[in-house]
Amino acid sequence: MWFEHADRDLHTVFDALVELGAVDRDRGMADPVFLDVELADTGGGLPADMPPELAELLGAAGAAADSAVQERARALREELTSGPVELICLTELGTRAVRQRLLAVGRDAPLVGEPAKASAAGLLGVLAEDYDQDAARAELAGWISARGDRDAALRQLTEAVGTMEFRTRAQAMLDALFAALPDGEGERLLRALRGDPVLAPLALTSLARRELLSPEDMSDAEHLLVLAESLLQLMEPAGGPGGAEEVLRAQGSEVRDAVAAALESAHPDRAGLEELRRLTTRALRTPASHLGRAGKRRRGAGNSGRKRHR
Repeated sequence: MWFEHADRDLHTVFDALVELGAVDRDRGMADPVFLDVELADTGGGLPADMPPELAELLGAAGAAADSAVQERARALREELTSGPVELICLTELGTRAVRQRLLAVGRDAPLVGEPAKASAAGLLGVLAEDYDQDAARAELAGWISARGDRDAALRQLTEAVGTMEFRTRAQAMLDALFAALPDGEGERLLRALRGDPVLAPLALTSLARRELLSPEDMSDAEHLLVLAESLLQLMEPAGGPGGAEEVLRAQGSEVRDAVAAALESAHPDRAGLEELRRLTTRALRTPASHLGRAGKRRRGAGNSGRKRHR
């Protein structure tokens, strides 16, 4: 009876919202997001203070031990996958109202078109964090259009990536720019940046991760750039120097030659590489001069040495 009352009341609310123009109702297959969360394990990953009625509605095994709860959970999943169900979608009016409510309580709710006057770094930051691909493309197109000259606008964006201090953040910004550009333009941009003295490591990494550039198509110098970039990015989320040392120590002695090779690369972040050298020396308790000798041995290893550290 509780479920029947709740169902009736919920439909009454949606009827009112439809009349107000805040939502649209339709029928179709349930979005997979409702099937991704596993609630059947102990506790269901639900908050401890969740009302038991709501926990039962969601089908959490921890809400009650009786088989009726499990049967409702099974029936709900079957209903969501067996055919069309009722769908609710916000209208433009509803979206605006929800956004105003979010802003009123201090939540971040970016609106497509708002960052048109933002800096290049600010734009790429929000694209990387807050927008899906379609919205990001619309936002980038509006930002570029507001500046008139497309080539100049793209230069501003790539320069913003190059001035970012943190390597992982710079990589995320460049990846966001790649994804937001029209089909094919992102790849052309990355390939054009292969020869850039500042952005080449990031561009090569993006191309390699997307399998748009095979290892055989990279020169020895480019392999070293990718190696150096991967090591520098590996160090950043490690929680400071102590954490970075732990990461290096966990890699064992094999990291010694990799770091030596990275130090010989033309990577522009020389300060980062020097910090990497110091951390490696300390983590492995290896004299700094040994790193240089390891690098000399590696130079004589030829292509096989390069493949070892790719």
